Amino acid sequence: MTCLGKKYTFNLKNFHDVVFNNSHVKICPEAANRLDETRKFVDHLLENNIKVYGLSTGFADLRNQSIDPNQAALLSCNLIESHDAGIGSSLPLDVVLGAMAVRASSLAKGHSAFQRTSLETLVAMINSKIIPFIPKTGSLGASGDLAFLARVGRAMKGEDVLVSYKGKVVSAREALKSEGITPFNPLAKEGLAVTNGTSFMISMLSIAYIQEINELENLLALQGLFYNAIGAIDAAFNNCVQNVRNQTGQEMVSTILSRHFASSPFIDFTGVQDDYCIRCIPQIFGPKIETILEQFPKIERELDAVTDNPLFFKDKEISSDVNPDRYFTFKGEKWAVLSGGNFHGEYITTIADTMCAANAKIALTIERQITYMLNPYRNKNKLPCYLITDPSLIGLASGYMITQYTANALTQKIAQLGMPTSIFNITSANESEDVVSYGASAAERLLEQIQLLHELLVIYLTVAIQAYSIVRQKHLNKGNRISSDLLAEQLFQKIQSLTGEEYPTTIETNFERKYQAASEILSSDALRSIMGYPLYTQLRNDKPYESLVSKFVCARSLGNFDALSRKS
Repeated sequence: MTCLGKKYTFNLKNFHDVVFNNSHVKICPEAANRLDETRKFVDHLLENNIKVYGLSTGFADLRNQSIDPNQAALLSCNLIESHDAGIGSSLPLDVVLGAMAVRASSLAKGHSAFQRTSLETLVAMINSKIIPFIPKTGSLGASGDLAFLARVGRAMKGEDVLVSYKGKVVSAREALKSEGITPFNPLAKEGLAVTNGTSFMISMLSIAYIQEINELENLLALQGLFYNAIGAIDAAFNNCVQNVRNQTGQEMVSTILSRHFASSPFIDFTGVQDDYCIRCIPQIFGPKIETILEQFPKIERELDAVTDNPLFFKDKEISSDVNPDRYFTFKGEKWAVLSGGNFHGEYITTIADTMCAANAKIALTIERQITYMLNPYRNKNKLPCYLITDPSLIGLASGYMITQYTANALTQKIAQLGMPTSIFNITSANESEDVVSYGASAAERLLEQIQLLHELLVIYLTVAIQAYSIVRQKHLNKGNRISSDLLAEQLFQKIQSLTGEEYPTTIETNFERKYQAASEILSSDALRSIMGYPLYTQLRNDKPYESLVSKFVCARSLGNFDALSRKS
């Protein structure tokens, strides 16, 4: 159970538990009391006809248009209806559920003037998994995810909005009635409270981040097959080399990868130096992975943020720099209503752009390593051409030749998606919202890119397991042994047992089954567990995080959410 309110932090683990582990949410008693207090203050503002943005004014560039306090509730309803203007195919339902949970957490902090009963409706929908289908295009990430959240608001009202409910597609009206949930009846400010915010952006980014760490840990594991297959030279990974550079990410990656050299009969401990795609991996992956890990606290802060506008503050919550002219006194307590820009998604855009750029270089490097394994002129004849095990069949057989073509195509797409979203800007709201973030677009692009990165790693695994098995077989045929302590051998045994295939493969076949098996392995924690979850250990020494990603991937790839999303 995840508690919502000012006293409770809503973090990435809470997010994961709600979206993928069927954890329920509840409003803590303190939050419920605060919601009631703020609503009473809103009533006071209306009764005294005090002008407050979004309460008794129009929106955006209509902010100077005064609204009769008696029509404040109608203003909320009109906002929800008019702002539901998204279009196109639907967002994945896990993204939508995550956004609903984030929105509930933000509203429960008590700064948005949302009714307790209204929040109870949203919480009940989350717990009952009543998830609306949301058109994927419509958010600028400027004044929050307006179009997306407006559709959520309509579903909360019990309108004829299509929702996923118990594996079926029904109307929100039908689903709420079936669960006995009281429909949302927006009062003053509530239309704005439900639609303002970065909820969808951060939901997409959070899902992307979890999957990103999963893929990077798989990559660090698979490097062991690569290094041992090509007989990498160890010198570039010695600590003294890293120490004089004094870069944290480089040292971290080198330390992780050096574990693949222990007990290895394949690593070259006397050679001079390798090509860059081998020797410079700490310097290439180090800054990228370090930068990605640095985004973790920013994502957690955004998950726990209040991203509404305007915001309501009481007594000690009011910072000392607030001008006393902005104070209101209500029931002997000091209140302030402040308009700001917490709904702006530039943080999400910046994080997503940063990760996309990092992934582009990672992908380019992976492709070079794939080529290295397939090309005997590059790998100094340590591996046969295209990993064809019988030299007499080269030409008649093509081996793993075309895997590089597919990897090449994937890499181009991944690199293209590395272009930053944040460099673009088209204004909205008759120029009043003149700098937008495109946060939803940036986060969606990151999700797309990470899926492509997963597919690239599928090919990498397929090639690397064949490459390692070839040198392994040669070593064993000479009567030598391989220590069970060698991580590459542990990875090999695990992959071979999960695929049910004997390596090295010798017969020409298509790659469909190999790719499927590799994808399933990478979608589990099979390889990461052998490595001891090295990046999650960096993020937080908390055991629940060790299995977090594997549960996430199963839910995303095999669960009803993804299937329903495709049908929509």
